[in-house]
Amino acid sequence: MEKLEALKKNFGYTAFRTGQERLIDQILAGRDVLGIMPTGGGKSLCYQLPALMMAGTAIVISPLISLMKDQVDGLVENGVASTYINSSLSGAELASRLEGLRRGDYKLVYVAPERLNTWEFAEIARGLDISLIAVDEAHCISQWGHDFRPSYKEIPKFIQRLPVRPPVAAFTATATTFVKEEIKVLLELQRPFEVATGFDRPNLYYSVAKPQNKLKFILEYLKKFDFGVVSHTGAKETSGSMGTSDGPSGIIFCATRKTVDSLTRELQQKGYPVEAYHAGYDSAQRKAVQENFMFDRTKIIVATNAFGMGIDKPDVRFVIHYNMPKNMEAYYQEAGRAGRDGEDSDCILMYAPADVVRQKLLMASASVNASVNASADDGGEAWTEFGMDGASFDLSSGIDRETLMHNNLQTLVNYCHTHECLRGEILEYFGEAAPAEGCSKCGNCLNTSQMVDMTVEAQKILSCIFRTNQRYGSGTIIKVLRGSKDKKIMEWQLDKQSTYGIMSAHSENLIKEIIMHLIAQGYIQMTGSTYPILTLSATSKQLLKGETQFFVKQDRLDATTVSKKEKLGRSKGSVVMTEAAGGLYDHLVALRKRLADEKGLPAYIVFGNATLVEMATLKPQTKEEMLEVKGVGEKKYETYGHLFLEAIRGFRG
Repeated sequence: MEKLEALKKNFGYTAFRTGQERLIDQILAGRDVLGIMPTGGGKSLCYQLPALMMAGTAIVISPLISLMKDQVDGLVENGVASTYINSSLSGAELASRLEGLRRGDYKLVYVAPERLNTWEFAEIARGLDISLIAVDEAHCISQWGHDFRPSYKEIPKFIQRLPVRPPVAAFTATATTFVKEEIKVLLELQRPFEVATGFDRPNLYYSVAKPQNKLKFILEYLKKFDFGVVSHTGAKETSGSMGTSDGPSGIIFCATRKTVDSLTRELQQKGYPVEAYHAGYDSAQRKAVQENFMFDRTKIIVATNAFGMGIDKPDVRFVIHYNMPKNMEAYYQEAGRAGRDGEDSDCILMYAPADVVRQKLLMASASVNASVNASADDGGEAWTEFGMDGASFDLSSGIDRETLMHNNLQTLVNYCHTHECLRGEILEYFGEAAPAEGCSKCGNCLNTSQMVDMTVEAQKILSCIFRTNQRYGSGTIIKVLRGSKDKKIMEWQLDKQSTYGIMSAHSENLIKEIIMHLIAQGYIQMTGSTYPILTLSATSKQLLKGETQFFVKQDRLDATTVSKKEKLGRSKGSVVMTEAAGGLYDHLVALRKRLADEKGLPAYIVFGNATLVEMATLKPQTKEEMLEVKGVGEKKYETYGHLFLEAIRGFRG
């Protein structure tokens, strides 16, 4: 059967996409290949079609159970005899499929890398006529990649034990130049034919948002679509004018399970068709949620990265990152769930400094627990104390690996603070040229906000870093600039520096924003560690001497200012509140008195007046929002926070 005939008969297409035919021809000729193609670029066909045309059985090594099932279901629907072998099968099912494999019943069999060197599978494989070994998500073999799976190191051992070495085809959508070379070496590819079709996804609109209230931002964004939202009265309403009556599909990624559950409840209370997905749920529940999404019974999924790699739904119109992922590769892959059908789709990354801190804590935890390894077919769960999903890391290279992780995170932080084309930043990260004049289709290229000259402010920051001998992190530098009376500042005699207090009129948030832009533009460098130190780059001298100017977009500066409501809540003098806020304040004061009386404590020990004013003004609705209120820490929240949340939600004054 000819290629095009098989393509039409089994897959329904009449032509190949870019790069597909060249890879297929080389596989059919018996040559190893390495294909680097973007999500939605048609990687699977590159090994499925040759497997169909070649004698014998192809073994496809895949990292996720859900991905295997979707691929096999699709192949069976197309009339291709296929199966998968993983831990989701019962004993009887496994025995039946292994027997079918022995008989040569399948053209393709999908297996997890953990399965390869089990005694039974290895014995069966040695007796098979293996046409091809395809390695999906090949970047997982490199510990320098973003999704390292130690079990991928078993792949070359498995191949070495076969009586005849078949051609090996490796595919990935997310590999830097360095990781690409690692794949070739570690998989022991023999003179592989390489195709890289590019990382650009022209239909995706990339943007960065820095909202003070993330939930409010999400709710405002979702209004543009028609989900047929159900109101609290039970009546169906229209949430926006865009979209079809069926509504679009979207994914909101969160860093932790707690955030997933909290945000899901908030959206469900607003009537949105949303479900939660993370590895804390049992496999049956995760399977049901995924099927609801794939069959359009659920329109929005709020998930950890456990929902990432195995999702092939073509009509996802938006992917929002509620929290920052750990690096650019993870962001590119997860954002790439959007627009696989080629239609315009949004990829929004929501930035908050707290997200960076969270990722650094996760990295520190990974270093401490370096011996933890993935054991399940769909990846292990390291960092469970943080409620985080993901494969574990082999940190055998010690600090080098940790430094790389911090540097990769900083690259994504810089992405959130650059004025350059966001599409160009992504392409350059993966070794491709950025559009010469910008892409005209990202949040930065379409941003018409005025550029503001912040040269003087930047010079003050650079001078402070220099005069404190480039020994401190951003937190200390900000305290010096603002004239803080912090104990450590006084002990270290940093109050004696000439730059002490020279930016006392500027808010902490504003100085922090300028510092992040200075880093993004290359004037400041950061050490790659949990507690990074700021140092000056060579180009900073030009800025210090006034030989160049430094600009920041007006809207970025506006995002650092405290809102009117926050100013009311934090003012030191008399506070002018709305009547409703004043009524809620009195309600909270009464609750505080009752709790304090029960414990025999002074009222201010529960919460201070300023904290109650801020609660009454901002009216937090979730734990995350409550923890943003000044004076509410984790311990205070555990003791009292939920009671005050209930009081705020239930207040009808």
